[in-house]
Amino acid sequence: MTGTPTEAPVSHWGAEAVGLTGRNLPALKARFLVDHIPERGKVIEIGSGDGKMLRTLSQHRPGLELFGCDVREPGTPPDVYQFFKIDDRILLPDNQMDVVLIFDVLEHVPDPEATLSEAARICRPGGKLVAFIPVEGQPVSWYAVYRRVLGRDLYEITKEHVQSFNHSSLRAMIEQHFEITEIRYAYHFLGQLMDATFFAAARRRKVQEFWWSDNVYYNRDKRLGAGSRAMNRLLELGNLVAWAESTALSRTRFGSAGILIEATCRK
Repeated sequence: MTGTPTEAPVSHWGAEAVGLTGRNLPALKARFLVDHIPERGKVIEIGSGDGKMLRTLSQHRPGLELFGCDVREPGTPPDVYQFFKIDDRILLPDNQMDVVLIFDVLEHVPDPEATLSEAARICRPGGKLVAFIPVEGQPVSWYAVYRRVLGRDLYEITKEHVQSFNHSSLRAMIEQHFEITEIRYAYHFLGQLMDATFFAAARRRKVQEFWWSDNVYYNRDKRLGAGSRAMNRLLELGNLVAWAESTALSRTRFGSAGILIEATCRK
């Protein structure tokens, strides 16, 4: 069974800095990011969206020179970082950056190997890659269950994930250019179930509209109706459970559907 895309609200992933103390998955990712970034140097985020991760870094690592690039202009104008639009190639000379960030992006690009190659090209020798990458292609997973029922292109339709990695192939692809120095696992049984189920349900237009328009993680200051407030309470509860699970099982690969990594550019 194959889904048919319908017109959906414009996707945006938030512009405000992420708090580090929250007991939720965005805070889990942001804390890993800040903990693995030096005090000074040049940092670029590939696929910077509306800039929330760069603004997070600006708050906690004010000595950094920050850059963002994406295929789309950010909805919120850049302030603490310099932005440039990209196409297939990042318009920077070789060996320019101390750190390259790729957060929730590699699954969206048509050629992830080329993206990692570009990341390595612009990263100086010995520089860092810091990333979060979903791993939604394991043969035994909730994602596989929903795809069998609702179509192989389910998550391409509902959250624009054109790639579906498994752990082994993803690691091999990264290690062509980088040496992994630390890896943490996230989105285990409950977190994976929450994410896979929600975005399976997002085939329904009302669920899509909630995610992009009324989700408090992306629309913090928006006034919400009673239904959206109730949905957000459930979302916050699910995030709390998934955060606790991911924290407790951060060294456990089995059952995980996402990785946080720090890696060094080989060159």
